[in-house]
Amino acid sequence: MMILLVWIIALLGFLKVAASLLRRGQERRDGAGLIPEVEGVAEREMPNNTPQLKYDVFVSFRGEDIRHSFLSHLVKAFPRKQINAFVDDALTRGDDISHSLFEAIEGSPISLVIFSKNYASSHWCLDELVKIIECKEKYGQIVLPIFYGVKPTNVRHQKKSYENAFSKLEKMHNSSQVQIWRDALKISCNSSGITSSSFPNDAVLVEEITKVVLMRLSELKNSPVNSKELVGIDKPIADLNSLLKKESEQVRVIGIWGMGGIGKTTIAEEIFSQNRSDYDGCCFLEKVSERLKTPGGVGCLKESLLSELLKESVKELSGDIKRRISRMKVLIVLDDVKETDQLEMLFGTLDWFQSDSRIILTSRDKQVLRNNEVEDDDIYEVGVLDSSEALVLFNSNAFKQSHLEMEYYELSKSVVNYAKGIPLVLKVLAHMLRGKKKEVWESQLDKLRRLPVQKVYDAMRLSYDDLDRLEQKYFLDIACFFNGLDLKVDYMKHLLKDCDSDNYVAGGLETLKDKALITISEDNVISMHDILQEMGWEIVRQESSDLGKRSRLWNPDEIYDVLKNDKGTNAIRSISLPTMRELKLSRHVFDKMTNLRFLYFGGIEGFDCFPQGLQSFPLGIKYLHWTYCPLKSFPEKFSAKNLVILDLSDSLVEKLWCGVQDLINLKEVRLSYSMLLKELPDFSKAINLKVLNISSCYQLKSVHPSILSLNRLEQLGLSWCPINALPSSFGCQRKLEILVLRYSDIEIIPSSIKNLTRLRKLDIRGCLKLVALPELPSSVETLLVKDSFSLKTVLFPSTVAEQFKENKKSVEFWNCENLDESSLINVGLNVQINLMKYANFGSDEAMYVYPGSSIPEWLEYKTTKDDMIIDLSQPRLSPLLGFVFCIVFPKCLLNFSKFILKITTIEGDNEKDGVDINLRSMPLDIYLDHVCMIQDQRCSGYLTRIAKNQTSFKIKVTAMSGFIKVKLKGFGMSPINQSTYQNLIQQMEYECA
Repeated sequence: MMILLVWIIALLGFLKVAASLLRRGQERRDGAGLIPEVEGVAEREMPNNTPQLKYDVFVSFRGEDIRHSFLSHLVKAFPRKQINAFVDDALTRGDDISHSLFEAIEGSPISLVIFSKNYASSHWCLDELVKIIECKEKYGQIVLPIFYGVKPTNVRHQKKSYENAFSKLEKMHNSSQVQIWRDALKISCNSSGITSSSFPNDAVLVEEITKVVLMRLSELKNSPVNSKELVGIDKPIADLNSLLKKESEQVRVIGIWGMGGIGKTTIAEEIFSQNRSDYDGCCFLEKVSERLKTPGGVGCLKESLLSELLKESVKELSGDIKRRISRMKVLIVLDDVKETDQLEMLFGTLDWFQSDSRIILTSRDKQVLRNNEVEDDDIYEVGVLDSSEALVLFNSNAFKQSHLEMEYYELSKSVVNYAKGIPLVLKVLAHMLRGKKKEVWESQLDKLRRLPVQKVYDAMRLSYDDLDRLEQKYFLDIACFFNGLDLKVDYMKHLLKDCDSDNYVAGGLETLKDKALITISEDNVISMHDILQEMGWEIVRQESSDLGKRSRLWNPDEIYDVLKNDKGTNAIRSISLPTMRELKLSRHVFDKMTNLRFLYFGGIEGFDCFPQGLQSFPLGIKYLHWTYCPLKSFPEKFSAKNLVILDLSDSLVEKLWCGVQDLINLKEVRLSYSMLLKELPDFSKAINLKVLNISSCYQLKSVHPSILSLNRLEQLGLSWCPINALPSSFGCQRKLEILVLRYSDIEIIPSSIKNLTRLRKLDIRGCLKLVALPELPSSVETLLVKDSFSLKTVLFPSTVAEQFKENKKSVEFWNCENLDESSLINVGLNVQINLMKYANFGSDEAMYVYPGSSIPEWLEYKTTKDDMIIDLSQPRLSPLLGFVFCIVFPKCLLNFSKFILKITTIEGDNEKDGVDINLRSMPLDIYLDHVCMIQDQRCSGYLTRIAKNQTSFKIKVTAMSGFIKVKLKGFGMSPINQSTYQNLIQQMEYECA
């Protein structure tokens, strides 16, 4: 009995202790009993616990229901609103969702779930949904359900098609799995969603979805979670927003000023992101100074700017383009302005901008901002972070687990004190120390304390010193040569490796990224902050006082010194000289540079810097860009084995090399406008070649057949090439996206071209011998044909379903005078399908041209005059979406390749301001009448707004080529609504039945 009593007392004691331990554990989980929070540092979930965001929206959908209709137009609307959406375009899948798909779901703050009739019949869709709900519960992801053609209650309670789907699922899957899917459906339907039946048509539905997504993204950007990633940004954003909103009688130019690495670009990006939806046109141009210094940089930057503002291809700032932009409220950011006249170089004067437009400049130099028309009151100085903000930023980058913040608190404060609130320095030091033991922290802090405070480079150099030998090599290669070339990781892996493997280079680049020494964009382009690039330059300068013994050369004066005085040695790995002087160089200049791997020469047109030729070329060269190269051929012992990129555009080369070379590493070859090139080598071993451009090589006698059998090509330029046929096997080029055959001798295009399912652009202008054009893949968006006088037959898909899968936005058949009647009918019908499709779904712009003298019958309004009355008083079955337009060009000679169509309204004798439609790349010689069908969103919107207030109005059309008015043979237009599009589908299905 006593023994039993002892056991009971012992058991009670054990239970008491266990209860106490459990209670303490619960207190820890609830946050009680922890060390008090440091003042100024908010308690938070560390960003490391949340997946890195790669997209704005993940779209879950049932492909067979909506892929070729509603979905295709939704995903095209996203980029126009700068929404980065992940859409899985794979038509087939395996048994399970791929790991990459799971990562895409986790990497999106919003999931858009489109419930359609057959969504639940796919277990892949349901598995996606389960993962989405898991992310909603785990990370707070937003779920936005779209009920397309189904009622929310039928989805939530699995009725009708959803009931049928689950009946089948229950026969094929265990009951527990089916219940998980049912629960996921119910949970997702509890979120506020959008029902398609509440909208008159898909165009309005798409507009509403993009509006809601933008609103939710804006809420996320202003949320506390996002503010932890952008530490100390609230006050600068608030101050700059107030500057943006200040009224002005003219366009306001705002400056963001501060030292390198202080966060100017980050703040500008956030301001741009938060405000862009308030403007008619927006453009963010980064690294402006760097890009302006490159050959043709001014033109390229202008083209990028204007095209982004107008969402169309624009080559130059003409009076017409100025007029169009002057009617828009625009937001423009020019990042990293370093010269006084850079604003003037891009815009000229600013008096043609709307007064409510805003231009933001970032610069390290306050005087540069003043000289670029920024008033002192409109210059915002970005200051350093205060100590608490700096600690938050440092901790978020230095620690994987939040409890370590307190354990390393004193050490962290010491690092923060050293960094003096400079964000870039804080990040670099944090990444350098992350995951290291306290002893390593203390050792590195000792090194920091011995450095003068102003030596920021030396502080960041510690992060460089922490790299292994190969990683240091990659860092310096990027800093001294590749930064600014916009190369992707895939290319860089091949360029940077010597004896090391692809995997090692990839790991090294990841290390550089993890240490914040490089950035890798969403599309995998590698870049480096200029303050880190300058550090790299300084490291190379310290290698030797002898210029020829440094590993990398980028300074023009230093390069001239080395080349002119033959100082080169085997130490030199790269030379980057975008612009050259007129120097006469020795034929032996490269003899000693046996380790040269990367060479960028911007030559001088018509000047031969090697009058005696070139004795030798480094055998290990990997990147060779030489504009206006004066050599007739490479030296006899030239080896292309290591070449990855070869660009000899505008060169005087007659042949590259003799014999067959091992070209397994070759990715790009650009030889366009090498007008003396007479023969090409055998490319059969270039099995990894992605880009080949031999356009305008007029002296070429033949094209080596190996070129047409390279099955990894993505871009192929064969303009003006002596090629008369593509082989039937050409259809195996499954990765080809762009094919340019302009002014070639092509006679036959094989029917297998239909198998090129990634082909987006086909340019066959000037192919005088081409007789027939076979059916093209539905992926083609641009088809350009001109002066193809022998072309008689054009084939299109035979079924209605296949025709409605097409996405042609630009189709031009100029001067194709021998097209047979059947082809012309098919072209006209195909144009009608594509035009109606884009008009129905609100595409910005589409244009279609083909021979003809009359306005198509299906257009509601037609005239041979320059004005007509539009009467919309008759009731219509569905709301007006917009208008499509048609003009008939007469046979004529144009003065300019740019053609302007001006559409205005007339009230009484007064002509109101209207809208211009710009037609570019027009042929100067139009040999016969042409029908031109146009979908222009701006013009359509202009007339739609008028139609809301007037059921009848008069419009006038004026056609101008330069300053000369062109008399049109006809003008037509037609209102478009949802029923118009549906009627066309039904009519075609009936006729084909």
